[in-house]
Amino acid sequence: MSTEKMDYAEDHTQVDMHDNDDNMSQHSTDSYHGRFGFYYNNESTFNYLLTFLICTGLFIPAVIMRKEGNVLVLSLLYGAIMWWLLARVVPEGTLTRPVAVVWKGGAAVIEKLPKLLVRVLGYGVPPVAMILTAALRADDIHGTRGQRLISCLGLVVLLSLTIVFSKNFKAISWKIVWTGIFMQYILGLLIIRWSVGYEVFNFIAQQAENFLSYAEQGREFIFGPNSVTMPDNTVVPFASSFAISVLPALILFAAVIQYLYYHNIVQSVVASMASIVIHVIDISGVECVAACAAPFVGMSEASMLVGPFVSEMTEAELHQVLTSGFATISGSVFLGLLGFGVDAPALLTCCMMSVPCAIVISKIRFPEEEVPLTKGTAVSPAYKDRESNAIHAISNGAIFGIKLCIVIIAVLLAVISLLGLANGVLGWIFAFYGVEISIQKIASWVLYPLAWLVGIPNSDLMPCAEAMGIKFILNEFAAFASFSQIMGTLTPRAGLLTTYAMGSFANIGSIGTQISLFLTLAPDRADAIARLSFSACLCGAVSTLISACIAGIVS
Repeated sequence: MSTEKMDYAEDHTQVDMHDNDDNMSQHSTDSYHGRFGFYYNNESTFNYLLTFLICTGLFIPAVIMRKEGNVLVLSLLYGAIMWWLLARVVPEGTLTRPVAVVWKGGAAVIEKLPKLLVRVLGYGVPPVAMILTAALRADDIHGTRGQRLISCLGLVVLLSLTIVFSKNFKAISWKIVWTGIFMQYILGLLIIRWSVGYEVFNFIAQQAENFLSYAEQGREFIFGPNSVTMPDNTVVPFASSFAISVLPALILFAAVIQYLYYHNIVQSVVASMASIVIHVIDISGVECVAACAAPFVGMSEASMLVGPFVSEMTEAELHQVLTSGFATISGSVFLGLLGFGVDAPALLTCCMMSVPCAIVISKIRFPEEEVPLTKGTAVSPAYKDRESNAIHAISNGAIFGIKLCIVIIAVLLAVISLLGLANGVLGWIFAFYGVEISIQKIASWVLYPLAWLVGIPNSDLMPCAEAMGIKFILNEFAAFASFSQIMGTLTPRAGLLTTYAMGSFANIGSIGTQISLFLTLAPDRADAIARLSFSACLCGAVSTLISACIAGIVS
């Protein structure tokens, strides 16, 4: 053994000894021998037992009486809480070991099969399943067979274009590609077609819409009543404006999220999802955490959760983390978009379905050619800010929320005003030729083929393409503000697929946001971040379009 290794081992032995001493002293300090010593020495067990009794005592009468409410969602919530309690009480590995045995047993059986058979089944089942889903179902208000088959064609075209522009075609992992696409297809079936999945996501979307009203009391205290009756009995509503009705809810949401951060709930949920994804799709732990966090906290917070690893990421990993941020929207922006009357379940399911798709598109465009530091290892999300108590966390969340509101107001004001300015300039120039033109029309012409490939009905192609163009050129708020004015005139399929196609941060303005954030996290990676950001933004846009194609196939 070399001298350096001996010194390293000796140092770590000393550290371990000190740690043991600290643990012994801590144990002796933590032990309590007063009147309630047994309780304080077993506080966690008593808390878990109390939680079990309270939840069970509330759940059983609710199911028996069943006055109102969704019993299915309540049962799933109760089951999740019981599973969490069980995981806390039983020895580590008791619950996961049987799953691992079954998983490894299934993998061993597959390895014994002929490789040709495994490839035929693995690469053949997903496309056949999608084609049969599109072709066998009867025509309904959600689409015809022809429209669903067009969505299949759109999926093939978008994947083919991404493959053509791949950095290294030979390095593409087709296992990741087909696993991710099939995973997205399964998610689409579970969320859109399966009644239980649809009820769960519809319930979550309803609660998100109700969340807007939870901030009403605080809003009335600050801004006064929601409406004022004038002397001529005319009612003037104040709460109908975007700033008054939606932005206060964003402050409340930011405070709630920060509170959940303080109690380690967000980190635990993200880590649990990442530990599952990493066994399904062969990517690194950092990529899993960023991909799973993006739909909940947005691209900025998701990037910060893997901040300590940014300097050590491969370029493929960095591209994947950027793409995951561009392919979804955050919970706060989701609430903001609800103010425009957006289809909440569609927008919510789009965010979830885009997670595996972002992985697939990024790994096609920028395949992994190195060995990532966290390859096959689940990492814990980082969280630097540690508040002293819950009130401190809520206060920090509210402060962050008001900053977010200011940014949204400023961006909306600037972007929508600039759009009007650009239309005015174009209108003045083309007025000499007797032609009416605008940014919206130009965007609709450019996005018309993509809107058709997604599977949007021919009668709604132009207005939907116009909204999609505004989304990719400007931002999601300007796009949904424009889209909300025409939603009532569209077919249900057109409204659904356009919502899916626009449900992301993939636009030019977001590129600057991502670059500035990552440069703060890792200044030494400035060159790579600047080079990869535009490619990642395009991949995020393609991911949402593919999500729209999948929705068009299964809807």
